[in-house]
Amino acid sequence: MRVLKKLGVALWLTAVLTASPQAAELVGLAPYVAAASGQQADAATGAYAQSFAAPAGAVLEAIRWWGFHGANSQGPAFDNLVVLLDGVAQAGALSVVAVSALYDEYTLDIADAPLLASSLNLLNDNLDVEWFWQSAAAPGGGPDAQNVAFSLLGRIDGTAVPEPTSAALLLAALAATLIARRGRNRLP
Repeated sequence: MRVLKKLGVALWLTAVLTASPQAAELVGLAPYVAAASGQQADAATGAYAQSFAAPAGAVLEAIRWWGFHGANSQGPAFDNLVVLLDGVAQAGALSVVAVSALYDEYTLDIADAPLLASSLNLLNDNLDVEWFWQSAAAPGGGPDAQNVAFSLLGRIDGTAVPEPTSAALLLAALAATLIARRGRNRLP
């Protein structure tokens, strides 16, 4: 029974060590929630840029923004979203969630990298799409005509977690040790 208890503690410890911390917002602007209001950013108008100041030591994990299709759009089936940080295209897994009847939330999960950029550009690059990047909320509650809603998600360097492979090896060694000790205790 003690072996099982020790193995349980080892499993819990491994889970704690290998769990990634939740990505936090490094920098961003909240969306204006009362209406669909934003900057057009499609093939007809070109990309729209949002400047920001990246915190020192930031590691970027995902890019999130909010937007909506205009009346002259063929819809999301024609989306071709291009995301640029300081003019460099970003690739990753894109997820889209309808968060309200007004606009959708887009999240691009990218490979972790230092956040050294100071501008985010978005473009829905298809002439069949009329797409708007949702405005940010203004301090007084209305839409901010100059800013758009986005979140850069990640962590500040120094909150590193152990590599999962190393933790798995540690767990395997601990389990082998416990099993070996259990076998020794049974010998006459």
